[in-house]
Amino acid sequence: MVAYFGQLSIILDACCLLNLYASRQIEAILRAIPVRFAAAEAAAAEVLYVLHGGGGQNARKREQVDLQPLIRAGLLDILSLDTQVEKVRFVRFAGELDDGEAMTCALAVHREADVATDDRKAIRVLNSVAPHVRVHTTVGLLKWWAETEQPSERILKRVLTDVQERANFIPGRHDPLLPWWRDVMDEGDSPGG
Repeated sequence: MVAYFGQLSIILDACCLLNLYASRQIEAILRAIPVRFAAAEAAAAEVLYVLHGGGGQNARKREQVDLQPLIRAGLLDILSLDTQVEKVRFVRFAGELDDGEAMTCALAVHREADVATDDRKAIRVLNSVAPHVRVHTTVGLLKWWAETEQPSERILKRVLTDVQERANFIPGRHDPLLPWWRDVMDEGDSPGG
């Protein structure tokens, strides 16, 4: 990883930001992982709501996302394109990606930050244009948090369940951390567990 604002940093794409928010533990996650987190303006603007989750009548009810407490607490920076070079790079990325992903990638390239995204096309484009930019995923960040914080199996399973139910996220079959996700989700489901 590289430094940004004098500290290791990750710029969250909308998908990862939404998934972490859906966990109901985003503040704890951002505090526990020893990096500075940011999101591109365009990506943050795409993060509008999560679902209530659970099994009740309100499970599919939308809940508005509020990033302001994270911003005020200094846990999340919102970034804009500040230089002409960033703007040019954004336009190039926008030829293949949506605005949030394009802005995230452009900022990461020029501010020497890592990217967190689950979008396979964004990962492919970023790897071809800027292979030096390290890519993280939702599952990778959740595993990093779990290894750092050591939450109980019950809490960890609840976090993954909330991400699944509230953000409609399940790791793809090619995600190298899918076995870890499945192991956590299977905890307690086996006899004697």
